[in-house]
Amino acid sequence: MISFFKEILQVFGRRKKGLVIFVAVVLVILIAVGLFMKYETTKSSFCDSCHYMAPYVRHWQSSTHAHVDCVACHDYGTSDLALSTMKYIFGTYDTRPKAIVDDESCLASDCHDQETLDEEQEFREGIMFRHNVHLDRKLRGGQLRCTSCHNQIVQYEDETIGHMAVNDKSCFVCHFKDAGLGEAITGCNSCHGMPEKTVEHAGFAFDHEPYLKLEVECKQCHVDIVRGDGSVHESRCHSCHVERYQEQYSREELHDIHVSTNGIDCYKCHSNIEHGNFGMVSALDIQCESCHLRQHNQPKQMYMGIGGKDAPDMPSEMFIAQVSCTGCHTHITPEGEIMAHQEKKEAGRNSCVTCHGEGYDLMFDNWLAGSKTVLKEYKSFLSQARTDYNNAGGGRKARTRVSTTLTRMQDNYNFVREGHIPHNIQYSLTLLNSSADEFQAAMKAINKSYSLSGRPASITPEGSCAVFCHGPELRPEEVTYDGSDLPHEMHVTDLELGCESCHSVTEHGKTKVNETVCSDCH
Repeated sequence: MISFFKEILQVFGRRKKGLVIFVAVVLVILIAVGLFMKYETTKSSFCDSCHYMAPYVRHWQSSTHAHVDCVACHDYGTSDLALSTMKYIFGTYDTRPKAIVDDESCLASDCHDQETLDEEQEFREGIMFRHNVHLDRKLRGGQLRCTSCHNQIVQYEDETIGHMAVNDKSCFVCHFKDAGLGEAITGCNSCHGMPEKTVEHAGFAFDHEPYLKLEVECKQCHVDIVRGDGSVHESRCHSCHVERYQEQYSREELHDIHVSTNGIDCYKCHSNIEHGNFGMVSALDIQCESCHLRQHNQPKQMYMGIGGKDAPDMPSEMFIAQVSCTGCHTHITPEGEIMAHQEKKEAGRNSCVTCHGEGYDLMFDNWLAGSKTVLKEYKSFLSQARTDYNNAGGGRKARTRVSTTLTRMQDNYNFVREGHIPHNIQYSLTLLNSSADEFQAAMKAINKSYSLSGRPASITPEGSCAVFCHGPELRPEEVTYDGSDLPHEMHVTDLELGCESCHSVTEHGKTKVNETVCSDCH
């Protein structure tokens, strides 16, 4: 064996010059081939040598990244090229390209900078977004990458979406999977913010502000905002794995392997989740024709606390509690509209008892009786206001203003009458009072000493308590206050004390005993 190697060395010694030339030529060829391959592989057109790239190229050319070569984002080193070449030679390659884009490529010089990630941006109309909130920490068990959201490539439903655009499917999986009905994991405000604009719904102008003041949650009205559950079916695993591993992984481990390490798109595993305003609470989506032949809008507007003049929107407490019309209108009567020839649903006394307990059917009676009282007294009050206007002097401009306020008084009266006061007592009284105040203020421009007399006690805060709710049938004989029994009915009937003497008429349910009233007698 030793002699063999000696002979080889002797041959090399005699052919040293030729061998050196041969080796040099081989090296030059290898270097030239390497440089040529390196040059070729840095061109986007090289990818087409093995892969079917037409749809990918089409989307890339129409995107904001059309001026960036593929390899600027898809790092393809020498070792990767060698491995791919071997796969190509032995026929084991995949015609569908798969490449991971590292965050470092996105944040490279002349691309995206860190300052951009820290800025708040408008993703779409009304939806604000911060990159650093999604990238600085793990969310739902996985560290997101740039391509976790910017993963739109090709062959999706919307062919107009460009290369590296945001795919909403990934957003919805994170924000809505395992969330409650009508809820988002991060809350609605994290994306939509607090609603400020007046919106249109079912032909009505709707202002969110009064509902937000009452701390009404989004889900109380927007009850159906998601379709699909984002579940992971085992068949999804088999699209990558020949056989699913039997080891049990935690949710965090699975996300770390698939999302953080391998950059697998969320929708590759999770079934689709759609997000939208798919269904409103029944109180908003009710069909008026179920009770009303001509689909009158006033009762629905009254219930929602909208449609009046000179007063802010004020939804009924029952509406806020998501009670639909059919929650109260349970009594079926054979006497429908004259031309309808069909049954009609009316509000029934028993409906109150079903939800609120014994005695509340008397409240129902008070509502009906109180409504008749208010409408009768306000009609006379309105007539007096019209007489005052006709007898007043003043210039044309001042009289025009008074005439306008008088018209609004009439409009509010008509709206309250047709919308039915029991649908929203507080809103009805607010409308009647506010338009009367506007009329009186306008009249004062003509006569500073003018005072609108005859305002019905039934619409005042201190007088409406007994008219609508706390009538004689519902007033207790005695009440307990501060550990002592007080003769309630005696103070109301015999001493003729108004509710406001002891109770707050602006803060419902709050007792404010006026000790000066007590000391007058005691």
